[in-house]
Parts: sequence; C-alpha cells; structure tokens
Amino acid sequence: MKRSLGPFVALALLVVLGAWVYLREIKGSAGKQGETGAREESKDRPIPFERSGLKAIRIHNEHGALRLEKQGDAWTITEPLKADADKDAVESLLLSLETARITRRLGPVTDRKAYGLDPPKATLGLETAAGKEAATLEVGDGNPIGGTFFALLPGGKEVAVVGSSIGELAGKDLLALRDKTLLALDPWKVKKVRIERGKEKIVLEKPDDGWKLQEPVEAPADGPAVTDLLGALERLRATAFASEKPAAADLRRFGLEPPAARLTLLQEGWDVGKTVIFGKEDGGGRYARTLGRDPVLTVPKDIWKQVQTKVADLRRKDLLGVGQYRIEKVTAAWGEGGRKALVLARQKDQTWSVSGLASGSATADAADLLLRILSDLKARSFEDRPPEALRAALARHPALELTLQEETDSSGKPGKSQHLVISAPDRSGRIRVRDMAWHPIAVADGALLKRIVDQLETIAKDAPKAQATASPSEPPLKTPGPGPSPSR
Repeated sequence: MKRSLGPFVALALLVVLGAWVYLREIKGSAGKQGETGAREESKDRPIPFERSGLKAIRIHNEHGALRLEKQGDAWTITEPLKADADKDAVESLLLSLETARITRRLGPVTDRKAYGLDPPKATLGLETAAGKEAATLEVGDGNPIGGTFFALLPGGKEVAVVGSSIGELAGKDLLALRDKTLLALDPWKVKKVRIERGKEKIVLEKPDDGWKLQEPVEAPADGPAVTDLLGALERLRATAFASEKPAAADLRRFGLEPPAARLTLLQEGWDVGKTVIFGKEDGGGRYARTLGRDPVLTVPKDIWKQVQTKVADLRRKDLLGVGQYRIEKVTAAWGEGGRKALVLARQKDQTWSVSGLASGSATADAADLLLRILSDLKARSFEDRPPEALRAALARHPALELTLQEETDSSGKPGKSQHLVISAPDRSGRIRVRDMAWHPIAVADGALLKRIVDQLETIAKDAPKAQATASPSEPPLKTPGPGPSPSR
C-alpha cells in the first residue's frame, strides 16, 4: 500500500515555521530587550562613557584644576603638574563613575543657584579617544536627604539628583590621585640592602640560602627582621609633598643634605640600586626623598623606628641554621676519651637508625624531641672578634660537636649542612657556640647543653642493640660539667 507524503511535508513545514518564529520573535525580542536595557542603564548614569574609549578625566573644584590622561595602559597626571597617578585611586575613581546612578530627575531648572549650580561647586569632564566633544557634569550642593548631590547633566539642560559617589569624586585633590610611593619594590625580590646612618654602615645580601650580614660583621641575618624592614618601606606612602623642586638650601632645611639615614636597595631586574634618604622629623612626619626624583615628601614618622633597626636586631639569634623539619642526619660527639660519635639517620618510614656509639634505632618522638631542643639554641650575645686562640681551642676540645645535614630537596639539590662546636659551661653558666662556617662566636644559656646531651644519652641507651655493641672498655656517657671561663 502506497503511503501519502502529505503529512510528513506538513510536519517539516511546521518545524521550519516554528524555528523562523522563534528566531524572529523570541530571540529578536530578547535582543531588543537587551539593547533597551543597555540604553536604560546608560540613561541612569550621570555621565555615560565606555572605559575603552576614555582618554582623559578632568576635575575642577576648590582645589583647582586637575587632569588625568591615559597613556598606554597607565594613567598620568598632566595638570597642574606632570606626575605619576596612583593606579588604585584611579581605578576606584573609574569604578565610581561606572556605578554612579541618577536617583531622581528634576528636569530643566531656571534657578540653578538654589542647587549650588550657579556657579557649580565642581565639574567632572571626560575626554574620549574618538575626539568627540568632552562630556561635562557639573556638581552642586549636597542634598540633605540620602547623602546625594544635585548635578547638571551633560548638555547643560537637565538637573538631577545623583549618588554620593559623584560628590566624593568631584572633591578629589592632587594628593588623593597622585602616586605617593617612595619606592616601588617587591620585598621578596630584593637581593641587597645598604643602610647608612652617619658613620654607621650596614650591608645585607641575600644569596640563595637566605639573608646574610656583610658589614659591619659577616654573620647570618634574621630573615623576618629584614623582610619587616622591606615591607615597611614598600607600604610607605607620602602624607604630603613638602617641595616639588627643592634647591640646595631646601634640602639642608629638610635635613636631607646630609641625610639622617640612607637606604639603598638592589632588586632582581634592576640594573642599579635605588636610594631613599630620610631627613628631619616634622610634627607627625619625617621628610624623605627618592634619589632621582625631584619632590621632597613627608612620610609617617613610624618608619624611622624601622630605619633605625640595630645591627643586633638584624642578625639571626637562632643558632640552628638548618631547617628543623628537613634534617635527615645528626652526628654528635661528646664526652671524653675520643669515643665514637652517635649517628642518627632518618629513614623513609620516619623512624631513625642509630649507629656509631650505639646501634639500633630511635623512635620519631625521641629524635623529634632532640631536634626541638636544638631549635631552642639561641644566642644571648656575640663575640664578633674572638681571639684566634679561643676559636682554635673551642674547635679542638669541644664539650659537644654536632654536624647536621638537611635532606635533598624536590629538585635533587642537596640540602644545607651545619657544623657546630660547643664549649662546656663557664662559671656564669654560659656556653660558647661556634658555627664553623662563620667567624663570630655566640654566647648561649648553658642549660641547653645538658638538655641536648641528656637526650642523646637517652637515644643511645634505648637503641635496641646498644648494650650488645658497646665496648666494655669504653667509658660511661658523661654530661659535661661547669668548666673554667675560656680566655678572651
């Protein structure tokens, strides 16, 4: 029986017709609604603009005339002087302009004085890259209701009530929009710091293994203390500009010639160092200047405490110079008679093998307690220029000798190692600790030596095979007692 194609053709035509109706009526309507919505939103904005086409922003108010110009991706102040703009302040300004809304339209008004618009309190003007006539918004008095402002919309015919953000923008001055940083830096990329305070000079350098003091003494530096100083300098902002182009007499008046302090930084990617100088205190601030830039700034006086950081506060007090949780091997020798050293080596299962003086293993808890005690070793003071005889005597006859080795890192680079020699306590209960990689000798609390040796003895005694491998002729383990004060 032959089937008729009529129903199938009709169905196909119906589908095509439905698609055409959908595309024309429904999607077309949605597109029109979107266009209408965009137009309505534009009508609600006091001064419509597209950010991509914006070339310049003009503000005129009681502080004078101010012009911001976009140059590439950055904004620059071109009036009343040429200066870098604060990118965060400009971004905030643009967002406020984009989100500002008209809350009520008053229409044409003949008596503009009643709204503070004859003359206006301020004007906001936008220049576009397309070369169109600049759009200008005039801002008048604040509206006592809702914190809003009266404004004469672009075109000069209609008065409206606008959001409070417009009034705030219209009141901006040069200082609010100007770049107030002394020095743009990244504390984590700085490689060298030079601090000069009168005749005193401090030099810090940062090779791959952390900050080091180079002057006035070569010693490990306290990384967090150096980072705090750099962070304070990075956050430092001017509270005022004391002089735009100071003469020599001005620099002397501000205490900048000669300066009270000078900080020179070298950062990755910089060809030369950059220098900030500090002068006299002035009320709640202090004068400062970045060399290579004209203005003299006033900055909060709190920075002076950081600039005056003492050498003693910039050097590392922790005598453990390797990472506590990265140590994989400890070699310790103590007592008399040239006995074997005790060697602890961390295994993959986090237990520790024991060899040398004793044989067997140590629990993770026992080894961890030892490392925690070692991390408590801190210098109370330093002997930066100890007699050579003292250094040699300490190296030849230490009460405790420690070698610590870090694990290899994930890239296969060997970890750091550290070799410490420690004296017996003197009559005042202090011990001297020498890191063999450095010239100075640290003075520390002698109670730490007893705690370290007690824990080493416990590990040696508890190793499963300690008694079986110990030599009968070997002297018993002995904790170093008080000894004479080393000669200075």
